[in-house]
Amino acid sequence: MANYRNLEIDFIERTLELIAQYEAMMHKYEFENQFNHTLLVNCLLGLIVLPKERTVSFLPQERIDETMRENIGIKDSFLNEEIVHLKSLVIALRHSIAHFDIAFESEDENYLIDRIVFKDQKKGDNYIVASFVPTELLSFLRYYSYWLISVIRNYRE
Repeated sequence: MANYRNLEIDFIERTLELIAQYEAMMHKYEFENQFNHTLLVNCLLGLIVLPKERTVSFLPQERIDETMRENIGIKDSFLNEEIVHLKSLVIALRHSIAHFDIAFESEDENYLIDRIVFKDQKKGDNYIVASFVPTELLSFLRYYSYWLISVIRNYRE
């Protein structure tokens, strides 16, 4: 494995590739041994927490509106209405992840992960930053990560 040439970009790209590699091979495992949501939550460190620490100045100020939600592929997920900019959402998600203020919800007795909920206990026991359907969380992470890579590259060139 090669060393990092540009730590922020390389780490994000490698984390996205790790998800893609797992997606390509997860069908080889029995359903009970498929840990794609666990991997996704682990990868939040590499896609949200670590990059934010070094790239806070690059975070997008774009307003979260219906067009952005459509571009990301968010239909069934909840984003707190108090959070109106993508930068604020990423920072709030970062706090939830870093403090492991995350919950996993099932909608029935099968205990499948139907939602991944990001909270902020500092704002109250019931304060929800976002509640993602797992596929939409992955879609959001890809959208945001590729956007961040593009901005970092444009800035550094």
